[in-house]
Amino acid sequence: MNLFIDRRCFHLRVLSKISDVVYSIEKVLALILALTLMVSMVGGFFFRYVFKNPLLWSDELAIFCLIWITFIGGSMVLKEKASPAITILVDAVPDKYKKYIHAISNLILLIFVAYVLYLASDWIMKPNIFVQKSTALNWPKIYFYLSIPVSFAFATVHVINNTIQSFRQSEKDGGDFQSSR
Repeated sequence: MNLFIDRRCFHLRVLSKISDVVYSIEKVLALILALTLMVSMVGGFFFRYVFKNPLLWSDELAIFCLIWITFIGGSMVLKEKASPAITILVDAVPDKYKKYIHAISNLILLIFVAYVLYLASDWIMKPNIFVQKSTALNWPKIYFYLSIPVSFAFATVHVINNTIQSFRQSEKDGGDFQSSR
């Protein structure tokens, strides 16, 4: 029995570490994308209004960076457990039942995130997706469309980790769930 608990704790630590590594990757991506967005917008402004020779691609690059930042940021919010929540139902329930409400909400979130990941992965594999090119940059649109499955894969890792962590916290607290917010 002790060996089983040790293996379980090891697997949970590995999952937590994977979630932390994914989060680090997300932070780097978000920083690079934000800098690219800023440079693109500032460059587009100067070329349009100062040099009177607009960059045709700067707006398109900024839009695609914003799309990536939005999806990556959504995954990061799940890791940080910083998403907005309406807690009126949870606040009205006795403490001993709160862990069940949190468990149900985490499972619903996991099902949603995993389902969107499945749909996005299925959609991204369609043959017509690979031949589409962006208008101004003339880049394959697959690079921009990948923001959805990549971010939802990251989000799935975070939600699984958060769900397991909430159950572990519940066990440590003697069965009483304490909100992590």
